[in-house]
Amino acid sequence: MVRSTFPRIDAKRLAARLGRFGRDVAGSTAVEFAFIGLIFIASMLGIIQFALAFTAQMYLHDAVSEAATGRTAGTYAGNRTQVAAQICGRMIALDDCAANLLLETQPLASYSTSAQPVAGAVFVAGASGTVMLIRARARVLTFVPGLPTLHVAAAALYTRP
Repeated sequence: MVRSTFPRIDAKRLAARLGRFGRDVAGSTAVEFAFIGLIFIASMLGIIQFALAFTAQMYLHDAVSEAATGRTAGTYAGNRTQVAAQICGRMIALDDCAANLLLETQPLASYSTSAQPVAGAVFVAGASGTVMLIRARARVLTFVPGLPTLHVAAAALYTRP
C-alpha cells in the first residue's frame, strides 16, 4: 500500500480554522481597498485621459479655425508645412504633432457628400473666390494602458480671397 505524503485533514479542525479565519478582521481594509482602489484609480485615469483628449479637440478646432480665417499666407499659398507649424504651435497633448498631423485643404466642391476620412493627401491653394475646406486629424497622447489610440479632428470653411 502506498502512503500519501499529504497530511490527513480532519474535518472538525478544518471547520475550526475556517471559522477563525472568517472572524479575523485584520487586513480586511487592505483587501477592500484592493477591490475598490483598483477600480477607482482606473476610473480616475480614464477621466483624465478623456479630459486631455477633449482639451486637444478644442485646441485643434481653434487652431484650424484660426488657420482658415486668420488670413494666413501659408493657407492661401498652399504651403502645408507653414500651416502645420502654425497649427502645431497652438496644440497640447498631441503625440508628435508635426509628424502625426494629417492636414488637407481643397475646394469644397471637390468633396463628395459621403463621409471621407482625413487622409492628408491633398493640399491645394484653390482659385480666388473659391470656398475651401481645411481639415486636420491628429493622434492624442495616450498614457492609460489598454485604451485604443485616440484621434481628434477638426474642419473649417473659408473663402479664398
